[in-house]
Parts: sequence; C-alpha cells; structure tokens
Amino acid sequence: MLRIISLFLLIAFISPAFSQNGASINRPTGATNGILAVHLDPSAMSNILSDPFRGQGLKTKDAFGEAEGNPFLFDDWKEGDVTLKNGEKYALKKMNLDASRDQFVYTVNDSLFEFSNNIKEVRIYGDDHKTDPSSDMVFRTDINPDAANFVQVLSSGKVTIFCEYSKKPEGENYSNGIVNNTRKYVLHPNYFSIVNSHSIPIKFSSSILENLTSDKKNELNNFIKANHLKVKNKTDFLKAVAYYNNISTAN
Repeated sequence: MLRIISLFLLIAFISPAFSQNGASINRPTGATNGILAVHLDPSAMSNILSDPFRGQGLKTKDAFGEAEGNPFLFDDWKEGDVTLKNGEKYALKKMNLDASRDQFVYTVNDSLFEFSNNIKEVRIYGDDHKTDPSSDMVFRTDINPDAANFVQVLSSGKVTIFCEYSKKPEGENYSNGIVNNTRKYVLHPNYFSIVNSHSIPIKFSSSILENLTSDKKNELNNFIKANHLKVKNKTDFLKAVAYYNNISTAN
C-alpha cells in the first residue's frame, strides 16, 4: 500500500519539459542559471526523418526529382538553448533550422527529432557566447506580426528588424551529354522591419535607414560619420539601428 501511495505522489510532481515523450522532467534553478540539459529517451520518441539524414552530402527527393544539399540553415549542428512558453529553459548540444519547413530540429543519439509548438525562443550560441552573448542568434515566433513563424531577431525596440529564412530546391535536373544541371537547395535570407504593425521588406541602404529613423536624423548621421559606418553593409546598418533604438529609449 505504501508503494502505491508513493507512486501516486511521484506522478503528481512530474510534467514533461517538451511535448515529446521521454523529455527531461527537471526544472531550472538558480544553481544552473535557469538552464538545464535535456535528457531524452529516443526509444520513446519517433524520428521525423530516417538515416542517413545528417545534413551534409545529402541528396533528397521531392515531386520534381532529386536535389543536392539539404534544407538546413547551418552546415554544422549548433549548440544552444530553447525557452518554453512556460519560461523553462533547456540546453541542447545539436540543433538546426529546417528552413524548408520553418521547423527547428535536434539530434539525440544519431536520431533526429522536432519540437512541438510549445517553444517561445531558440538561441543558437555564437562563437563568443561566453564572453559576448550578443554573438548568439535568437529566433522567435512572436516577432513577425503577419505570421507565427521562426524568424531571427536582428534588432528590437522602436525599430525592429528580423530575418526570415527560406531554403528550397531550385533549378532542374538536366543533361544533354555535354551540359549537366542539378537541382540544388538554395538559401534565401529575407529581411523585414515592422511598420504600422505589419512586416515590410527592406534592403540595407541609406534611404531605408532614413525612413525608419527620420526623427533622429541628425543624431544618427553624426553617429554614422563618427564610426565610419557603411549602411549598405548589414552589420553597419544594424549598428545604426541599435544606436537609434538606444537613444530613442533614453529620450
């Protein structure tokens, strides 16, 4: 009888971290800086893709035939962490974005799995993660006002810039004995700003920057000149936007 009571008490305190079976049941604490490793039981989960889908040297097939490459955003698996909608945060060693389906996936024991819709944020650690967390790539589904898709947040504040990635097979498989063409996965990064609660496509240019930051034109021009920025360059454009957001918040 005591064993039965103990079992019910144990079950009452257990809830899964992810929607998949076999996920970790630990909870973040101050001792772990709010981040816990995920411990999964692959035997209790179903693969979404079969071997040898590992993201490199892969050939896939669709309705239009075979295509070289893969739908992943990154050539290598990336370390990072995921934050659930309930605020819990978990660390993962190998993650990637399937940019053909707008779906993050991760590997455990050479098996590939995907997250369900309980993810609030995915953070991919940059090379300087420990010393410079700003080198991380942050993906969220609550940024794009026109779609609940994963986008990379490039700047946030009065001016929010984000990138939407798409990777699909392009071209056709063709050979006439002399010329050989092969369908290949091609990655397209598309950049947007949020204007009047809608996502507007942008390009990195001085005119676009001026339109987005017109109320601080003089301050921004001085900042660009002092730092020798070339706003046609993505990095410099985003530096200027970050400065604008800072002075707008301060004011």
